[in-house]
Amino acid sequence: MTEEREPGTVSGRSGINADGNVSIGDVSGQVAIGENISQIQSIKGADIEKLRKSLLDFQKGLAKLDLSEEDKIIINGDISAAIKESKKDKPRLSMIKDRFESTIDIIKESGKTIQNISELYEPAKKLAKLVGLGIAILV
Repeated sequence: MTEEREPGTVSGRSGINADGNVSIGDVSGQVAIGENISQIQSIKGADIEKLRKSLLDFQKGLAKLDLSEEDKIIINGDISAAIKESKKDKPRLSMIKDRFESTIDIIKESGKTIQNISELYEPAKKLAKLVGLGIAILV
């Protein structure tokens, strides 16, 4: 049974019942379904530095993959865009996550595996964690 409250407040026992718009901040890997829902993913301080370093390490490791020129261009563009975003005062974690996921998808589509290249796998694991993805995405 849920508790009745004034509009704009959130209440409930199992799940969340809300009356009005709902805004969620500091989300990592969450999913929301409904209307008027917004989620904001952010990263702070030392984690931004870890993210930036992991992106740079991941970019270096990409050279170990034997990819077509087209795939190399796309992947390097995605990672470069993610690095550029990570250098902003308020980086959008969702954009970095999307670029990283795109890179992983292209690598998988090319038939390559990240797991077998330690220079790529270690920073990829760190990146996955920092952007709110499970390491299963790397397999």
